[in-house]
Amino acid sequence: MAVDIDQRIITRLVTLGAFFLAYYAYYSYPTLPSRKISSGNAVYDPSVVDVLVVKAMLKKALSLPPEIIDSIVDLAEYWPHTTSEVSFEPPMTACGGLGRKENMFLLRSPPLGLHTWRRVSHRTNDPKPVDRAPLKPQPPGEEFSADDFQALIASPIPLLAHPCRRIVFTFKSHDQGWGGLPNDRGTYFGSWTWFEAGLERWCKTNPAQTDSATQQAQQAPQPSLKLDDLCTVLPEVEQGPNSHGYAYNHTLHPREDLKIQCNLTAEKQSKVHRVVWSYVDDIDPERDVEAAERLAEQGRGKATGNAKFVRDLKLGDIVTIWAKARFGNWRNAVEWVKMEVFYAV
Repeated sequence: MAVDIDQRIITRLVTLGAFFLAYYAYYSYPTLPSRKISSGNAVYDPSVVDVLVVKAMLKKALSLPPEIIDSIVDLAEYWPHTTSEVSFEPPMTACGGLGRKENMFLLRSPPLGLHTWRRVSHRTNDPKPVDRAPLKPQPPGEEFSADDFQALIASPIPLLAHPCRRIVFTFKSHDQGWGGLPNDRGTYFGSWTWFEAGLERWCKTNPAQTDSATQQAQQAPQPSLKLDDLCTVLPEVEQGPNSHGYAYNHTLHPREDLKIQCNLTAEKQSKVHRVVWSYVDDIDPERDVEAAERLAEQGRGKATGNAKFVRDLKLGDIVTIWAKARFGNWRNAVEWVKMEVFYAV
């Protein structure tokens, strides 16, 4: 028989449970591997198995419904995550006014939720690791469902169709060190060097096959997890010149919903920027104009504070990072990039 629980009691249970879970995670395991955060405190990084064990303990000890346990885990931010990073020596440089060099692919995450993904590529002779290898433009077709990915995950229980909870981007970069309007120098205004997020996804069909019978015959039964089979959702892919192949449609101006961070204008010294996109962000650029403007003052896109990108990510999705530069003499010099993707189990 279902038992009705007062909403106030639920809130207290979730808060109390999250407190004990946070204590359990941060202080009970000093001998386990940890990472360092800016304050210097050790923070334990849970694995998928760790999260499942804690949820089983909460269920057994408190006899709570699964949805309350999930809320406790989310409130305590007890999530597994993947990390991708790359350093460039000399710096990777996106160059404004030089065609293909205006938009430089930098990095991709492992598929969301597929923590044990084995990175496989058809291009075995490619010297670049698959998290840094650019792809040929290929538009998305019919998508796989979340169920199609469940057999490929590292969890004995199904994952959510939209499991992403947070993405942390970190950059060390600078522009050419001069130019721009005098009043913009040293600020994030008037900057024409920036970073944008992208999205890749495996699909059942390839829209390049115009014949429906051919598409059906070539429909993939499950995601191949091979690099060359990925389709690009963002940036958009369009028919190339003279209907030969496909090309990326990189917009001239930054996309306010995808712009992660721009460089300080006319500053030749590299600066480290750390940008967090969370599933609980709640800045609607149309409703809260002042808050959106504050994002712009920090060098972010005005429409990146509404959680849409994070909440819309699907199981198996891959997040990418692109370096951008526009107009002659503008240079985006990239020394280091890191991306951490946190997801619920």
